[in-house]
Amino acid sequence: MTRSERRFVGPALVVLLALLGCGPAPEAGEAVEAAAAPDFTNGVPSFEADMGWPASMPEGFEWGQVLGINADAQGHVWVTTRGQVAEFDPEGNPVQVWSARGPEGQWSVIHGLFVDHNDFVWSNAREQHQILKFTRDGELVMTIGTLDETGGSNDPNLLGRPAELYVEPTTNELFVVDGYSNRRVIVYDAETGEYLRHWGAYGEVPDDEARNRLSEDDPTPALQFAVVHGITGSHDGLIYVGDRTNSRVQVFRHDGEYVTERVIREGNGAAFSVALSHDPEQTFLYVADGTEHRIWILRRETMEVVGQFAREGSGPGELGRPHNLTADSRGNIYVAEADPGMRGQKFEFKGLVSP
Repeated sequence: MTRSERRFVGPALVVLLALLGCGPAPEAGEAVEAAAAPDFTNGVPSFEADMGWPASMPEGFEWGQVLGINADAQGHVWVTTRGQVAEFDPEGNPVQVWSARGPEGQWSVIHGLFVDHNDFVWSNAREQHQILKFTRDGELVMTIGTLDETGGSNDPNLLGRPAELYVEPTTNELFVVDGYSNRRVIVYDAETGEYLRHWGAYGEVPDDEARNRLSEDDPTPALQFAVVHGITGSHDGLIYVGDRTNSRVQVFRHDGEYVTERVIREGNGAAFSVALSHDPEQTFLYVADGTEHRIWILRRETMEVVGQFAREGSGPGELGRPHNLTADSRGNIYVAEADPGMRGQKFEFKGLVSP
């Protein structure tokens, strides 16, 4: 069995909380009957673009190249457009907007966004090789990494154009995909910024000189990450990593032990960002495909692709380079679009359809 054929068998699935309910079926499939507890074992989530989101825009804020989006524990949705961070309440009303550019605008590309269990807002100054930690109202409280310095994938102190972040609430550890220049996941203490560990593809030591993507001459799976870009964690102790150029998601334990992988499709660019459904068992994994402009739906227990939605375009429900995504506690998905989309979109959870 090859690495790409391995599968992770997780805990038994349970049904979604009654608050999600079921909605009308889209054209993509036959609707599961509405019930207090939909059967996630047989159904697949369906979504519909919410043309009324956001309800209005914050004063002084405009869509641009959206490179980070996150739904926090309160159901508020946060977005960043390279330099500004905006917060919306669960109904899509603006709450606040602030600049994350830093002193004299020294941080040029604010990339990735995560609001942790202690209400700190995390992002990256990608081109300056730094991680940024803010309070909820935009006060900078920590930077990790050295401004404008990088040192390769095995340097514990210097970063290489980091992409997305995730903070594990049970350990308060910060997991970062350090992946535009480097080829690793790197882990810090989220309170102190202390370096803890790092790993590359398959949980191995990263190698900056080795082949890091599929080639016509060698079709075996690449042993290195290639623009490792998306990251999230599950309740049962797993870390899901989007290896963007290699179009695959790799799964690890917190210590970096490799569990399994899934190649989403042939070709590159199919795994920009990852998010989990918010039913108790986090049954589904959502993957943003920034090259084919769609969202893939995987059943987390088997890592099997069971559905997809959206297509390329600029209309409602169409996507232009989906770059990041997040899911809220109501089951809705929010997508950040980079070039040429340059906006945030909400896809409302409409219930389950038969697979």
